[in-house]
Amino acid sequence: MSNKKRLWIIGGGLAVIFLICMILSQFGHFAINLPIERKVEFGEEAIAAYPSKLQVAGNQIKDEDGQVVVLKGVMIPDPAVLKDRGYLDRDLFTGIQATHANVIRIPVHPDKWVKDADYLWRYLDPIVQWAGELDMYVVIDWHYIGNIATGAGEQMPDIETSPKDLSVEFWQLAANYFQHTPNVIFEVFNEPESIEAEVWRGSAAEIVQLIREQGARQVIIVGGIDFGRDLSWVIESPIPGENIAYASHIYPIHSSDEWDDWFGGVAKIYPVLITEWGFMDENRSAGPQYLAGDEMTYGKPLLEYLDNRGIGWIACWYDDHWVPTMFTENRKGYTRNGDFILRKLNQVKE
Repeated sequence: MSNKKRLWIIGGGLAVIFLICMILSQFGHFAINLPIERKVEFGEEAIAAYPSKLQVAGNQIKDEDGQVVVLKGVMIPDPAVLKDRGYLDRDLFTGIQATHANVIRIPVHPDKWVKDADYLWRYLDPIVQWAGELDMYVVIDWHYIGNIATGAGEQMPDIETSPKDLSVEFWQLAANYFQHTPNVIFEVFNEPESIEAEVWRGSAAEIVQLIREQGARQVIIVGGIDFGRDLSWVIESPIPGENIAYASHIYPIHSSDEWDDWFGGVAKIYPVLITEWGFMDENRSAGPQYLAGDEMTYGKPLLEYLDNRGIGWIACWYDDHWVPTMFTENRKGYTRNGDFILRKLNQVKE
């Protein structure tokens, strides 16, 4: 057999394999990540029509026209997971827009980030574009859980690079890339845990400064300690700098008697968002006990508390797998959690 014919056969075989992989990937059975164009920074012709850059004013967040913006929306699973399932496309975000959400939280899991050198361009770039075109903000959430300084924490991923060094690497790239993108908000670290307040404050302040050094002037969100819930330290020791908002995570296990101390008092001085909340009513025994709750004893009291104080929120999860889910299996319907969240989002436009 001639070398030319052999090359034709090899090339044809590779083409067939590639075609099969692409077909399977469309059905979520197989994922293939091809190299993707790496732009220097986010750029899109329609960016002028995106929601305007937000600005902190006292304990409120305002747009460039000076109008108060209360962010309310939902959180999707890591985009790499959604791609594997065949759900990551513009239609997903069109569906979220239809709920009247004005913000989407995007969790970037560090283990997914390190496995795909093109993660930013493959996932975050199109997501920010879709959201902007659909008049929504995007919270880019660096989804670590644990101690950024020591790496302690049961949910810390098994990554060779330390969480501090990887966080620096991520935010240098992401903040620089989106520095001129008006609908982007940066959430520096999902859930600080196993860490003292002062240590976390120092680490968070370093990341905030790092983001500003990249030229990014958008709102930056800093979460509380103890899995995000406790912001009480902010009153005496806020993060230095401008355009800083704070986040708490509140689930059914968190007694309403503590809300004032954890985040309510802070919300009188600085903007606060609840960037994770939700409940499991059906099949409570199948999920973590911290999620066991319902609309009347948890959901309704929480949102009434937030509405009375002008506190925005982002609900978990716009998904049928990650708990607390908003959808039933195969997205055929809504859970009680999802039904409650959607009713509250619909009231935003009423």
